[in-house]
Amino acid sequence: MIDPVQLYAWHFMSYPHLPADFDEKYDTGWVTVPNKLWDKERSRGLLNSYIDQLAYADQLGFDGMVLNEHHQNIYGLMPSPNIIAAALTQKTSRGKIVVLGNLLPLHANPLRVAEEYAMIDNMSDGRLIAGFAPGSGPETFNYNVPSAPSRDQFWEAVELIRRAWTEEGPFAFEGEHYPLRYVNPWPQPTQRPHPQIWIPGARSRDTLTQIAKNGYCYFLSSRSHGRETGKAVDRFADTLKAHGDRYLPRRMGILMSTYVGETDAIAQEEAREGIWYFLRNCLKGHQRREGRQLTFGPGVPYIPPSEFRDYLAHSDPTTPLLGDTQDWGDLQRAQSIIVGSPDTVYERFMSVLENAPVGHLLIQFHMGNMPDEYARKSMRLFWTEVAPRLKEATGRMFEERFGRDAAALATERA
Repeated sequence: MIDPVQLYAWHFMSYPHLPADFDEKYDTGWVTVPNKLWDKERSRGLLNSYIDQLAYADQLGFDGMVLNEHHQNIYGLMPSPNIIAAALTQKTSRGKIVVLGNLLPLHANPLRVAEEYAMIDNMSDGRLIAGFAPGSGPETFNYNVPSAPSRDQFWEAVELIRRAWTEEGPFAFEGEHYPLRYVNPWPQPTQRPHPQIWIPGARSRDTLTQIAKNGYCYFLSSRSHGRETGKAVDRFADTLKAHGDRYLPRRMGILMSTYVGETDAIAQEEAREGIWYFLRNCLKGHQRREGRQLTFGPGVPYIPPSEFRDYLAHSDPTTPLLGDTQDWGDLQRAQSIIVGSPDTVYERFMSVLENAPVGHLLIQFHMGNMPDEYARKSMRLFWTEVAPRLKEATGRMFEERFGRDAAALATERA
């Protein structure tokens, strides 16, 4: 039996108190955005309120809550998602706590990450999903970490952490980047053999190969879900097949963003300010042509030369990005932020899943400066009016498409 789609609430914890003329006066919301804009008084309790929104998702019944690591920007106020995860262990009781993920090349020693994740897994009674990422463009500038060698450094760090969780210590780790005489972390994770490991990435052949070889879950780092998302599923399936495995929905996840209201008109009216604040401000310097872009460029983040040549051959630098969106129609065509009634949201989510049958939807509900009451309302309507239908429909669809593969795989591994 194949599980239906798993639904997680993802919170990026954006900064909501920018001046009204921010877009006019500042060229980016990343790396160099001046921290004098942090309003200490208006921001009292801000992170606590965001934690409470995630705890509310757990109360509703979501399959999990998602956090990630960003530095020096207004897009995400979580330079240490592990601190937020630790708080959630005390405020939630059932859902998975997904840290997607720690940016390993930024941490002096990955053994520290292995230890902190093990603590979170113990504190949550085995609810951690451990995400690892090499870091995107801005971290090259934030932490002065060169992009080119970070890939080898990253995969060595993942190997060290996995072995620290699964091999009896102390043992020596003879790594190029992290040579350690004693690997012997206490505590050990609650989950055996170790917490699930998720790796985000675009469509890099090397990333897909490493994920396939090691049995990890692949998270597609994209905010738009047209035909390219389906192609990413096919590419991952081909990579798995080349390594003696089969694609099943539980091996892959994507990010979705949504706002649910009683009707399409109500949803658009309530979400308008938060979404356009997010698009114009939080994405400036990231996924917007206007302004100083600090998250992508030659060598930032590192892309193997052959794949970068392929990217240049098939890309158009004038193509609008998500932050360049002009109206609701643009959003709908890109399948980037789905806004509408429960029926509208269900239909559009299903159109994505029919094209790209992934088993994990990591859903952003709060955007920009959206009020707490609206974020909670959207989560509640989604969970009560959309989620049951998604679970039922994907349960049938996944079983029809993958049931035989799942049974065959289980037999092979028995």
